Amino acid sequence: MKKPLNQLQMEFLKKHVHEHEENNGALTEAFTFDGDLGMILYTVVSSNKTVKGAVFI
Repeated sequence: MKKPLNQLQMEFLKKHVHEHEENNGALTEAFTFDGDLGMILYTVVSSNKTVKGAVFI
């Protein structure tokens, strides 16, 4: 089951997306799964591409 990110996870993800993905992209989805707090799944959409990724924390 999908679980929304807490404040610390969201800050970590925003830093990662800013450093590694499209700078002009919009973060459209971000979540973890119940019981797995070590991985964040996300989607970033820009005018050029859509990136789906995972970050291990």
